[in-house]
Amino acid sequence: MVEFLLAYKIVVKVLISGFFGFLIKLVLEKTNQKWLATYHHTLTFILLPMITCGITNSIKSNIALSLGLVGALSIVRFRNPVKNTFELVLYFALISLGIIATVDVIFAIYFEIIILTTIIVCLFC
Repeated sequence: MVEFLLAYKIVVKVLISGFFGFLIKLVLEKTNQKWLATYHHTLTFILLPMITCGITNSIKSNIALSLGLVGALSIVRFRNPVKNTFELVLYFALISLGIIATVDVIFAIYFEIIILTTIIVCLFC
């Protein structure tokens, strides 16, 4: 029974982080960021926080695996050219969202509210 509840918590965290990534994409599309209107960007915004959340759940008690993950992410970042700095900031926000959702879902909700509020406020500046 305990294993089922633990698996249920992990699944809920992963799904919530994917939903929050999708919300960020929707808000950015509403602010006339037309470069996000592709199928690949939609999948990236949904899957990146989910994958990060899943990986962080599996390695959160092992410091060696955590450092290996940081190295792997830096290699991936340097192999894929980023078109503009805003895109890079969004990728880091999505990765952070996945990590934060692993730690605490309430913190992920606060983080999501801060990100969405910042995007909306910057729209009117």
